[in-house]
Amino acid sequence: MLRVQTSRHESSVTRADIRPATGRPIVFRPSVRRGLRKLSIAIVALTALGLAWHFSVGTLFNSMLVASPEATFSKIGQMLASGELLLHVGVSLRRVLVGYIVGCLLGVVLGAVIGRIRIVAEFVDPIIELVRPISPVAMVPLAMLWFGIGEASKYFIIIYATVIIVLLNTAAGVSRTPIMRIRAAYCLGATDYQVFRKVILPSAVPYILTGMRVALGFSFMGIVAAELIGAREGIGFLIMNSQLLLQTDQLFVGLLTLGVLGLIVDRIFRAVLARSMRRYMQSDELI
Repeated sequence: MLRVQTSRHESSVTRADIRPATGRPIVFRPSVRRGLRKLSIAIVALTALGLAWHFSVGTLFNSMLVASPEATFSKIGQMLASGELLLHVGVSLRRVLVGYIVGCLLGVVLGAVIGRIRIVAEFVDPIIELVRPISPVAMVPLAMLWFGIGEASKYFIIIYATVIIVLLNTAAGVSRTPIMRIRAAYCLGATDYQVFRKVILPSAVPYILTGMRVALGFSFMGIVAAELIGAREGIGFLIMNSQLLLQTDQLFVGLLTLGVLGLIVDRIFRAVLARSMRRYMQSDELI
């Protein structure tokens, strides 16, 4: 009897060991599920693009004019090993960030003045509408005349590509502050400066951040135009020089690097907004 009881006890212990846990199933938060869904779609989309690129070279496009993915990534490996690609990335990134920061500061300050003072807005509006359609590429000859072929002309092109977008969005945000908020602040005894700093500027933050994000993309587009001006390093220089020498693999390296760099900087910008500016923006505006 003792032996039978012991065997039954061992059997029950063994069954308890292999019985699956009865805890709650793992449930991801909605934000995590959205992130995983977006990541999956992005992987599928990039895979489809890579396959289309691979099969179109030599069939739809001449392999002398369109580099294959294999040739492009092989060239990326060579340029990374030699340090050449990192040199171009560092130079272009420095120019973009300096021009972008200066352009954003100017755009926010000028936009706040234009949005707050009606007579200034009425005076400046036709000038802005006249200048706004002029692309950064069209400003290259003027930048060379004004600043020469040094770094100042390159910064000018990127600042020009940035400032107008931030200015217009800031002016729109300041001018569209709900009048009830302003009147309520005045009724509570706030001064003009306090109303501007604590009511108008916070109300305009979503507009300002939207303009800054759009301007970030334009600053990366402007770097190619900026590096047309006597540059010897940079992604724009790499692209234009490869076109002149008919080095299509190196040209595609420059294009791919520019796109990836812009994507990474944009994601970092959005992550910073999601952490530091959530109080000013809705969750769907941070995506």
